[in-house]
Amino acid sequence: MQKKLHFLLALMLFFTTSIMAQVTTSSINGKVVVGNENVIGATVTAVHVPSGTTYNAVTNVDGRYTIQGMRVGGPYKVTISYIGYKDDTRTNISLALGEPTVINANLKEDAKTLGEIVVTGRAGRGGNGASSNFSQQMIENTPTVNRNVYDVAKLSPLVNTNKFGGISIAGTNNRYNSFQIDGMVSNDVFGLTSTGTNGGQTGANPISMDAIEQIQIAVSPFDVRQSGFTGGAINAITKSGTNKFTGTAFGYYTDENMYGRYSQAYNRTQKLTNESTQTYGATFGGPIIKDKLFFFSSVEYKKNTYPSTYYAGADGYFMEAKTAQQLVDIYKKATGIEETYNQRDIAKEGTSLLGRLDWNINNNNHFTFRYQGNFSYADQFSNGQKSFSFNNSSYRMKDNTNSFVAELTSHLGAKYYNELRAGLTMVRDHRAIPYAGPTLYFSGDGYSINMGTEFSSGVNSLDQDIWTLEDNFSIYSGNHTITLGTHNEVYNMKNGFYQAAFGEFSYNYNQLSSFLADQSIAPNSGYVMKYSDPALTGTTEWKTPFKAGMFGFYIQDKWDLSTAFQLTYGMRIDFPLYFNSITYNPTFNATDNWAANSGAVVGRRPASMVMASPRVGFRWNLNDQHTSLLRGGVGIFNGRAPFVWLENAWANTGMEMKGLNIRIPKTGPYTGPVFSADGSKTPDQIRTQYGTLGGVNPDIVTVDHKFRYPQTFRTNLAWEQQLPFGVKMTLEALYSRALNAVWFSNVALSNNGKIYAVPGVEASATTYYNSNQNDTYPLNGTTGKYYANSVINLSNINQGHSYSFSAKFEKSFDFGLDLMASYTFGHSYSVNDGTSSVATSNWKYYYCVDPNKPVLSYSMFDMPHRLMVQASYNSKLYGNNRWQTHVTLTYNGNSGQRYSLTMNDNPSASFNGEFAKGNTLLYIPTKTELAAMNFVDNVDSKTKKVIMTAEQSRQAFENWIEGDKYAKDHRGQYADRNSNLAPWENHFDLHFTQDFFYLKEKGSKVSLVFDILNVGNLLNKHWGEFYSSTYNTPIITVYNVDTKTKTPSFVYGASSVYVSDYDSRWHMQVGLRVTF
Repeated sequence: MQKKLHFLLALMLFFTTSIMAQVTTSSINGKVVVGNENVIGATVTAVHVPSGTTYNAVTNVDGRYTIQGMRVGGPYKVTISYIGYKDDTRTNISLALGEPTVINANLKEDAKTLGEIVVTGRAGRGGNGASSNFSQQMIENTPTVNRNVYDVAKLSPLVNTNKFGGISIAGTNNRYNSFQIDGMVSNDVFGLTSTGTNGGQTGANPISMDAIEQIQIAVSPFDVRQSGFTGGAINAITKSGTNKFTGTAFGYYTDENMYGRYSQAYNRTQKLTNESTQTYGATFGGPIIKDKLFFFSSVEYKKNTYPSTYYAGADGYFMEAKTAQQLVDIYKKATGIEETYNQRDIAKEGTSLLGRLDWNINNNNHFTFRYQGNFSYADQFSNGQKSFSFNNSSYRMKDNTNSFVAELTSHLGAKYYNELRAGLTMVRDHRAIPYAGPTLYFSGDGYSINMGTEFSSGVNSLDQDIWTLEDNFSIYSGNHTITLGTHNEVYNMKNGFYQAAFGEFSYNYNQLSSFLADQSIAPNSGYVMKYSDPALTGTTEWKTPFKAGMFGFYIQDKWDLSTAFQLTYGMRIDFPLYFNSITYNPTFNATDNWAANSGAVVGRRPASMVMASPRVGFRWNLNDQHTSLLRGGVGIFNGRAPFVWLENAWANTGMEMKGLNIRIPKTGPYTGPVFSADGSKTPDQIRTQYGTLGGVNPDIVTVDHKFRYPQTFRTNLAWEQQLPFGVKMTLEALYSRALNAVWFSNVALSNNGKIYAVPGVEASATTYYNSNQNDTYPLNGTTGKYYANSVINLSNINQGHSYSFSAKFEKSFDFGLDLMASYTFGHSYSVNDGTSSVATSNWKYYYCVDPNKPVLSYSMFDMPHRLMVQASYNSKLYGNNRWQTHVTLTYNGNSGQRYSLTMNDNPSASFNGEFAKGNTLLYIPTKTELAAMNFVDNVDSKTKKVIMTAEQSRQAFENWIEGDKYAKDHRGQYADRNSNLAPWENHFDLHFTQDFFYLKEKGSKVSLVFDILNVGNLLNKHWGEFYSSTYNTPIITVYNVDTKTKTPSFVYGASSVYVSDYDSRWHMQVGLRVTF
């Protein structure tokens, strides 16, 4: 058996071909002595009491032992024995995920009476980096309504809530985090979801909370096995079966009656409309063969429904039922498809499955297999006050995720240990549409009407297969534990995305009445259709293939210099590979400026650049009682960019994507499609008839040949101290510096002089660009023009850093009360936060003075101050041992979200000339400069009435400046990006559970559960304000730019950060659980 395992390990270390290793188990280690003498050959036996799983080790010549690959949690019974000495037995030991537990022993001689010394729950932790661990009890006591692991993660001082979805760790975008379940990839590596997890496009939870044993948040693990992030790593380990059959059944419910009725956004009582969320689930686990083979299973179903707020015919709504019916009749006559416009329900539904097997092959070999499935959908239907879509002019986002992982841990004698893991995650996301039909779109004066297939959903899908293979081989040599390992991932992805796949007739809103009378009128805004070139791709609905791999190899030594000092140091090497080529575009690559001057090439993949990650960490117990600890380290962490940014270069070559873009000509008649004659035609028929009238200019994306995945340099130092009265204090400092941060530039822009916000004032000057739509090219002896909307190049920049200082105090009382308080201060700085999945948008929404000039400023994820306090009470059993109460109250107080002060652009104006629209930072004039700014009357385009005169705008701008602290203190300059903070927020959350043990001998119970979020708002309707997410607030609008003199004109129109109506209300959920 051993020979076969050795042979398998040799093969794995030689042939593994599939980066981001994560720890899925725990371990214990220590030193056994008698007085000052090392004990050689002492036996260490650790038994996982619930399952009978047994682990063994023998001390070496230095008296040291290590047991790896152990189940997380517990309780464990650890016995250290040596002939002629009393056994040293430790009971009720609980092991934390990824945190070695240190158990040292000084054996006592007793030759006459061999007995044992029993110590309950005494063990030390062995980690050295910044991390937080959450046990099953802590998970169960966390106030939550969504039942999402992020609700637990945000209890860590290292984590901040991100209002755009997901969480931010170390002040970074959640796209740079890693999320693992049992060591398998569970974060959205492609990068389309705001939550950062698979299934995030439907809002589904990545895993049921009832299936989780422990959660770990790691920011600076100096263990080189952990990688794949430049923010932080979230690692969840699922529950396992034991020797006892156990299970749970549960249901949770909430509806509009469990929300506060007072709206802080509108300062009036305003009950929410009908809605409900129902969650049902069960878990069951136990032995198949006692002490040998176990199973655990989990299922959870969740559904949320609510009615649309806006619908045709609603009181006071701009869209009347009569008009809607006319459009329904017109569309049905042309296409045969009948739409509806009544008030509809919007639904979100998800089912999560999990099955796990644990097999104790023998005391030295343990095997685990886990399957997880998530199946969810979410209706995407968002009518607004001035925007209306018919009921089926929407889409249903669907996600199917299946994940498999197998793990074998083997103790190969006393000196060797191996951990082998392999897995596959399959993600299938697509937008399901009710029908395939042409789109009718009316827009103008702030209003819009949509009918037909949703513009971006005709072809919209993403398929991902992610293969993982990992092996870690450890050698125990004296006081060294040497680990050699490899972790590899292979990605096979296909992304299909076309807008207007079935064609769009686009009209001005003021054409609506004319269209209702005559559908043969020309669409003022033209006709557009996009598709792929069948001659090149074989289909008109091509999915961009993207195949890549990430391969990592590492070596590490954990050196126990003494029982007080431990040093861990190692080196990790990661390198990416790209397996499929990018289509070469010879015409673009011959352009004089775009290609020749910038070095951008379509068809060239990034080189496989090796990324080195050296790390060193230490733990130093400053006294023999282990009541004072210093830990820390320094190292480089290798991450990855969301693959969608790279895939943009495969998808946007200007070759595969084709289209029609037919506009009304300046002179002569319109000869393009009209709805009366062409609304019934298929896309193929439209292309055949009108294919020569006008094409779609492509958006080109290129990647720098030397592009590297992001890395971060990180150092961490912490002091843990046991204070009087049983208080534990942790002071921690963390510093990170970005290496190879991502930068987006538009190489199609050309310098066209300067523009001044204030005439003649250099401080207000910036570059004015020509937004070139074409470039000349010489090719095959001829010269022509190549047309493109934009040319975005993806490259690296070594700017960006963050730091934080945190203090945490913890105190536990014997009667069941646990207290914790933490305060974190810090800042995060970046150049481009990468908040979009589209390369063009990441460039466009980089709020700046010059869109092609990288400037370091506050990150959008910067949170200067955060205060958290938690009190958790778990009572002793009372009432004849049949009752138990659990109460947790959590307070979170934090700085508001950062946002930028900007200048808006009218549809025909662009301050920088790049027509990115509204991305220019605000120039804040001095009083003298304000008098010289070119303000004009703001005139309503429809009524021609003056909304605000030039002087009124000027005075309003002055008043705003004097009322904004940042602006008042920074007159005479452009605002910094993310200069402002929304107001401070305070939130209290409450969890309450009352247990009744109906079979107290077996621990069977019924539990009534209450969770109330923002409970302070329940006590006082003016408490608990929550501000809506915002990227920027435009203060003035660029009304026009004289392109000859480069003179801008302005009108005033400041917006502000708004209180969220929904999130500022208290919200309760009730639940009933049965444990058996």
